[in-house]
Amino acid sequence: MEFKDLFSQAVSKNFRRGDVVYRAGETPQNIYFVESGLVGLGLWGESGKDHLVRLFREGQIFGHRSLFANEPYHATATVIDDSVLRVMNKNEMRQQMKGNCDLAEKLLETLAIELRRAEAKQLILSEKDAPARIAEAVVYLKELHPEYSWTRQEIADFCGTTTPTVIRTLARFVEDGLIEQRGREIIILDKKNLLAQG
Repeated sequence: MEFKDLFSQAVSKNFRRGDVVYRAGETPQNIYFVESGLVGLGLWGESGKDHLVRLFREGQIFGHRSLFANEPYHATATVIDDSVLRVMNKNEMRQQMKGNCDLAEKLLETLAIELRRAEAKQLILSEKDAPARIAEAVVYLKELHPEYSWTRQEIADFCGTTTPTVIRTLARFVEDGLIEQRGREIIILDKKNLLAQG
Protein backbone atom coordinates (compact mmCIF):
# COMPACT_ATOMS: atom_id res chain seq x y z
CA MET A 1 0.00 0.00 0.00
CA GLU A 2 1.44 3.35 -1.09
CA PHE A 3 -0.04 6.66 -0.02
CA LYS A 4 -0.06 7.91 -3.62
CA ASP A 5 -2.46 5.08 -4.50
CA LEU A 6 -4.68 5.81 -1.52
CA PHE A 7 -4.89 9.50 -2.44
CA SER A 8 -5.15 9.02 -6.22
CA GLN A 9 -8.85 9.96 -6.24
CA ALA A 10 -8.58 12.68 -3.57
CA VAL A 11 -9.12 16.35 -4.41
CA SER A 12 -5.96 18.05 -5.71
CA LYS A 13 -5.22 21.62 -4.60
CA ASN A 14 -2.42 24.01 -5.54
CA PHE A 15 -0.68 26.01 -2.82
CA ARG A 16 1.85 28.82 -3.15
CA ARG A 17 4.88 29.47 -0.95
CA GLY A 18 3.69 31.02 2.33
CA ASP A 19 0.14 29.66 2.13
CA VAL A 20 -1.19 28.27 5.41
CA VAL A 21 -2.74 24.80 5.05
CA TYR A 22 -4.02 24.74 8.64
CA ARG A 23 -3.32 26.57 11.89
CA ALA A 24 -2.50 25.39 15.39
CA GLY A 25 -5.69 25.10 17.44
CA GLU A 26 -7.97 24.28 14.50
CA THR A 27 -10.00 21.06 14.52
CA PRO A 28 -8.61 18.50 12.03
CA GLN A 29 -10.93 17.82 9.11
CA ASN A 30 -8.55 16.40 6.51
CA ILE A 31 -5.40 14.41 5.88
CA TYR A 32 -2.98 15.76 3.28
CA PHE A 33 -0.69 14.02 0.80
CA VAL A 34 2.19 15.95 -0.78
CA GLU A 35 2.05 15.28 -4.51
CA SER A 36 4.82 17.83 -5.13
CA GLY A 37 6.53 20.61 -3.23
CA LEU A 38 7.40 21.05 0.43
CA VAL A 39 5.36 21.83 3.56
CA GLY A 40 6.71 22.81 6.98
CA LEU A 41 5.14 22.33 10.39
CA GLY A 42 5.83 25.30 12.66
CA LEU A 43 5.40 25.62 16.40
CA TRP A 44 5.60 28.84 18.42
CA GLY A 45 7.90 28.54 21.42
CA GLU A 46 7.45 30.31 24.75
CA SER A 47 9.92 32.97 23.59
CA GLY A 48 7.63 33.82 20.68
CA LYS A 49 10.03 32.25 18.16
CA ASP A 50 8.75 29.98 15.43
CA HIS A 51 10.35 26.51 15.39
CA LEU A 52 10.27 24.42 12.22
CA VAL A 53 9.57 21.06 13.82
CA ARG A 54 8.89 18.87 10.81
CA LEU A 55 9.02 18.90 7.01
CA PHE A 56 6.90 16.99 4.52
CA ARG A 57 8.01 16.38 0.95
CA GLU A 58 6.65 14.55 -2.09
CA GLY A 59 5.09 11.20 -1.18
CA GLN A 60 4.48 12.00 2.48
CA ILE A 61 1.27 12.63 4.43
CA PHE A 62 0.58 15.12 7.20
CA GLY A 63 -2.27 16.20 9.45
CA HIS A 64 -2.86 12.59 10.47
CA ARG A 65 -1.47 12.61 14.00
CA SER A 66 -3.85 15.23 15.38
CA LEU A 67 -6.76 13.68 13.51
CA PHE A 68 -6.15 10.19 14.89
CA ALA A 69 -5.62 11.61 18.39
CA ASN A 70 -8.91 13.57 18.17
CA GLU A 71 -7.03 16.70 19.19
CA PRO A 72 -6.73 20.18 17.65
CA TYR A 73 -3.70 20.71 15.44
CA HIS A 74 -0.71 21.40 17.72
CA ALA A 75 1.24 23.26 15.02
CA THR A 76 0.69 25.33 11.88
CA ALA A 77 1.33 23.80 8.43
CA THR A 78 2.78 26.32 5.98
CA VAL A 79 3.86 25.79 2.36
CA ILE A 80 7.62 26.33 2.02
CA ASP A 81 7.87 25.65 -1.72
CA ASP A 82 4.97 25.76 -4.21
CA SER A 83 3.04 22.54 -3.67
CA VAL A 84 0.29 20.33 -5.00
CA LEU A 85 -1.55 18.61 -2.17
CA ARG A 86 -4.14 15.84 -2.28
CA VAL A 87 -6.80 16.36 0.38
CA MET A 88 -8.87 13.57 1.92
CA ASN A 89 -11.70 14.19 4.39
CA LYS A 90 -11.34 12.46 7.76
CA ASN A 91 -14.55 10.46 7.28
CA GLU A 92 -13.32 9.14 3.94
CA MET A 93 -9.98 8.17 5.52
CA ARG A 94 -11.72 6.30 8.34
CA GLN A 95 -13.87 4.50 5.78
CA GLN A 96 -10.74 3.51 3.84
CA MET A 97 -9.17 2.13 7.03
CA LYS A 98 -12.03 -0.25 7.82
CA GLY A 99 -10.83 -3.76 7.15
CA ASN A 100 -7.72 -2.52 5.34
CA CYS A 101 -4.79 -4.10 7.19
CA ASP A 102 -2.24 -2.86 4.64
CA LEU A 103 -3.29 0.75 5.20
CA ALA A 104 -3.28 0.38 8.99
CA GLU A 105 0.22 -1.14 8.81
CA LYS A 106 1.46 1.68 6.56
CA LEU A 107 0.09 4.32 8.94
CA LEU A 108 1.69 2.63 11.95
CA GLU A 109 5.01 2.45 10.11
CA THR A 110 4.75 6.16 9.28
CA LEU A 111 3.99 7.09 12.88
CA ALA A 112 6.91 4.99 14.14
CA ILE A 113 9.35 6.61 11.70
CA GLU A 114 8.12 10.09 12.64
CA LEU A 115 8.58 9.32 16.33
CA ARG A 116 12.13 8.05 15.77
CA ARG A 117 13.05 11.18 13.79
CA ALA A 118 11.50 13.45 16.42
CA GLU A 119 13.49 11.73 19.17
CA ALA A 120 16.72 11.98 17.16
CA LYS A 121 16.14 15.68 16.51
CA GLN A 122 15.41 16.31 20.18
CA LEU A 123 18.69 14.62 21.10
CA ILE A 124 20.60 16.80 18.63
CA LEU A 125 18.98 19.99 19.94
CA SER A 126 19.65 19.11 23.57
CA GLU A 127 23.22 17.79 23.33
CA LYS A 128 24.96 19.57 20.45
CA ASP A 129 26.18 23.15 20.17
CA ALA A 130 24.99 25.60 17.50
CA PRO A 131 27.67 24.86 14.84
CA ALA A 132 26.98 21.10 15.06
CA ARG A 133 23.21 21.64 14.87
CA ILE A 134 23.57 23.99 11.91
CA ALA A 135 25.88 21.57 10.09
CA GLU A 136 23.45 18.68 10.57
CA ALA A 137 20.51 20.87 9.55
CA VAL A 138 22.24 21.96 6.33
CA VAL A 139 23.02 18.36 5.34
CA TYR A 140 19.53 17.11 6.26
CA LEU A 141 17.66 19.94 4.54
CA LYS A 142 19.79 19.73 1.38
CA GLU A 143 19.18 15.99 1.14
CA LEU A 144 15.48 16.40 1.89
CA HIS A 145 14.85 18.92 -0.90
CA PRO A 146 18.01 19.46 -3.02
CA GLU A 147 16.44 21.90 -5.48
CA TYR A 148 15.20 24.31 -2.83
CA SER A 149 17.42 27.18 -1.63
CA TRP A 150 16.85 27.30 2.13
CA THR A 151 16.73 30.72 3.76
CA ARG A 152 18.95 31.35 6.76
CA GLN A 153 15.79 31.94 8.81
CA GLU A 154 14.42 28.50 7.84
CA ILE A 155 17.69 26.85 8.83
CA ALA A 156 17.62 28.71 12.16
CA ASP A 157 13.99 27.74 12.80
CA PHE A 158 14.77 24.10 12.06
CA CYS A 159 17.78 23.76 14.36
CA GLY A 160 16.64 26.00 17.21
CA THR A 161 19.02 28.95 16.88
CA THR A 162 18.97 32.52 15.52
CA THR A 163 19.41 33.80 11.98
CA PRO A 164 22.57 35.83 12.83
CA THR A 165 24.13 32.70 14.36
CA VAL A 166 23.38 30.74 11.17
CA ILE A 167 24.87 33.49 8.99
CA ARG A 168 28.08 33.67 11.06
CA THR A 169 28.41 29.89 11.24
CA LEU A 170 27.89 29.41 7.50
CA ALA A 171 30.54 32.08 6.83
CA ARG A 172 32.95 30.09 9.02
CA PHE A 173 32.07 26.89 7.13
CA VAL A 174 32.93 28.72 3.88
CA GLU A 175 36.30 29.83 5.30
CA ASP A 176 37.00 26.24 6.34
CA GLY A 177 36.24 24.97 2.83
CA LEU A 178 33.25 22.90 3.97
CA ILE A 179 30.57 24.65 1.93
CA GLU A 180 30.15 27.27 -0.78
CA GLN A 181 27.40 29.90 -0.81
CA ARG A 182 25.89 31.29 -4.01
CA GLY A 183 23.22 33.70 -2.88
CA ARG A 184 20.80 31.58 -0.85
CA GLU A 185 22.09 28.34 -2.33
CA ILE A 186 24.44 26.27 -0.17
CA ILE A 187 26.75 23.79 -1.87
CA ILE A 188 28.26 21.14 0.39
CA LEU A 189 31.93 20.56 -0.46
CA ASP A 190 33.04 18.33 2.43
CA LYS A 191 30.12 16.49 4.01
CA LYS A 192 32.24 14.32 6.31
CA ASN A 193 34.05 17.22 7.97
CA LEU A 194 30.93 19.36 7.96
CA LEU A 195 29.16 16.74 10.06
CA ALA A 196 32.19 16.60 12.36
CA GLN A 197 31.62 20.21 13.47
CA GLY A 198 30.95 21.04 17.08
